[in-house]
Parts: sequence; C-alpha cells; structure tokens
Amino acid sequence: MHRWMTSDGQHREVVVQLRPGGDPGRVTGWLRRHNLEVLPLVVGLLATGDAAAVRAAFGAEPEGELPVPEELRADVELISVVPPKQLHASG
Repeated sequence: MHRWMTSDGQHREVVVQLRPGGDPGRVTGWLRRHNLEVLPLVVGLLATGDAAAVRAAFGAEPEGELPVPEELRADVELISVVPPKQLHASG
C-alpha cells in the first residue's frame, strides 16, 4: 500500500459509497457532525475536510480504505480516500 505523508491540516477527500437503499441524509448528517463537508455523487457522497477531521471521524489514518463506523453500516458499503494529487517539477 502506498503511504502518504499526512499533516493534520492537509485537505482530504473521502468517497462514501452507499449500499442499495442506503439513506444519504442520515450519512450526510453523521459526516457533518464529524466536521466534514459533504457533496452528493452518483455512487454516494464526497466528504472533505482536513486530515485530523477524517482521522477523528473514522478512527484511522486518512489513506486507502477506511473502516465503516458502526452507525453507518446499514447505509454505507465502502469508504475510500481519494489519493492526493502529486505535483511534479518540470525539467
């Protein structure tokens, strides 16, 4: 697994894939209560925030797949972190 250096203030994006019939309103409320911004996606939700908020919400480092919290298991199939964009020096 590729590991990224993650500072607490670094912006992170997390894709929350809903189960069929999952309640996006309930999941959105939970994410917002955990200090994450939420945008709708076709497959579920995009949650954004700093690395510290993601770590606090999901109890894991913000990389790869994250554990689905007990409160969300009925609605959420999968939670995965969007890898940060890599900036390369030209030359």
